[in-house]
This record gives sequence, C-alpha cells and structure tokens, in this order.
Amino acid sequence: MTIPSLQSLRALEAAVRLESYSAAARELGLTHSAISHRIRELEARMGARLFERQGQRMIPSTRARALADPVGRALALLAETFPPEQRARQPLRVSVLPSFAHRWLVPRLAAFRAAHPGIDVQLDARLELAVPGQRGIDAGLRYGAGDWPGMLATHLAGERLFPVLAPDYAERLDLRAPADLARATLLRHLRQHWQPWFAAAGLTIAEPREGPFYEDAGLLLEAAAAGEGVALARGLLVARDLASGRLVAPFAISVGDQSAYYLVRPATARRANAAADVLARWVKATLAAEEAGGPTQALPKV
Repeated sequence: MTIPSLQSLRALEAAVRLESYSAAARELGLTHSAISHRIRELEARMGARLFERQGQRMIPSTRARALADPVGRALALLAETFPPEQRARQPLRVSVLPSFAHRWLVPRLAAFRAAHPGIDVQLDARLELAVPGQRGIDAGLRYGAGDWPGMLATHLAGERLFPVLAPDYAERLDLRAPADLARATLLRHLRQHWQPWFAAAGLTIAEPREGPFYEDAGLLLEAAAAGEGVALARGLLVARDLASGRLVAPFAISVGDQSAYYLVRPATARRANAAADVLARWVKATLAAEEAGGPTQALPKV
C-alpha cells in the first residue's frame, strides 16, 4: 500500500485535533472544501468513514484518532529537521480565566514570546472555560484542586489568601486589629471563603451570608479598589495593586489556599504536549522568581 499524501495526512491530523473542518482549514491556510476533499481521499483509500457530523462538529472515529496520533508525532519530528528560522510557529491555544489572564499572564506574554518565538500562544479567556481537547483548545491554565477527570495536571504554584481594601476605606474603618473587620463590609467570592482566614487570625466571626458577591476574582478586586468592601485576595492576582498602592493589606496574616494553579491538557494528547510543557515550565519558573525577589515578596506571610 502506498503512503497517502502529506497534504491528506496534515488535513486528517488537524481535523481530528480540532474536531472541525473549518478550524483545520484556517490553521492550514486552506478552504473548507479542500479539507473535505482530502479527508474523502483518505476514506476512499482506507475503505472506512473517518468522521461523523454531530451538529457543528465533525467527530473523528476511533480509527481516525488512532491514525492521527502517530501522524501528529511524525509531523512534529519532520518540523524539527528544519532550522528554527524556517519553521512555522506552533500554535498553542490556551483556555484561561479572565482574572488570571488580565492580572498576571497577559502582562508577561511578551517575555514568553521573546524567549520562545516558535510558540504562538493564543488565549481563550472566559468564565465558561473551554475544555482542552475540544474546539481547538490545546491546554488550560486552571485554579483548583488538580483533579480534573481525563486531564494531565501540572502543578505550577500555590496561593495565599489575605484581606485587602482601598486605602481610603481602610482609613475610614480605622482598622487596628483583625477583629475590626466585624465593622466592615466583607465581599464574597464563589470559592474563596473567609472562614480559614478568620481561624488563622483567631477570630470567631461567622462566614458572611449577605453582601456583595462576585464569581470572578478580578471583579472582586475591582470592587475592593472601588471602596465597596474588604476582599479576601489571592496574592498572585493582587500583587500589582499592592505595589501601586491601589489596594492595601492591613494585616500581616495570610492563609494557604487548598486550591493551586495548574496547567492541564488531555491525558491522551500528544502533539501539543511539547509546547504545553514549555509554557508550564516558564510559568512555574517565572512565579518562583517573582516570589523570591519580585512583586510577591512583600505579600503577607504567616
């Protein structure tokens, strides 16, 4: 049996990975009909259907996935035979929460691109996080317990939580001790509960059940900066606001969070793993360097 054309194999690998003929066409610079034609050529050669349409998605068959996996590795190996300046930039589509993208990642992406010009990081930032392995998403930056089913999770950094508020609000409250927070408006967040910090501070204040509530950690900090109340902040997200004086941390007490930052990707993925590994190592090293001697060194510690 003769080997199928390289063009057909590239079309198959992209269509399987992205689960979309249109997305594969955009990545390869082809038309939708060209991708469809090349897939039909492969199906005729193999005597089997490789894709089934489900709504707007083209779902690859088990046989298509089994073929695309080694093809993807072979294409990556082939690309490595060319000098770096002649290689196409490898796209790495990453889903991420807007709070982390805005407050930490985007201000540092230029440094990553300078260090790794062969990787084209493309961010998908939204509260409803896209799932890696679907709709062209290669990896995700997540904050949680590290137990996402079907995902390989690489630990990047832990977090510490502590109260922050606007300077003028702090002056009005005249905060002298943690117990004075009983007089403050405590802002609430979907996942960041006050009780662990209260316990660390030796307080018996109940978890607030009323008051301003935010699902997005970035909006929580914006509300605090606007003087709406006191936020329980993640150190990583609030570092620039503390450095600029936009927010203040009145007490040198912080508590470690059970959640942490992770880079996740499908456990069965192959093609995007090298680029995702590079991003994970860079994020981890950058966070470690900043904690050792950068903006995070002044954050409260227990």
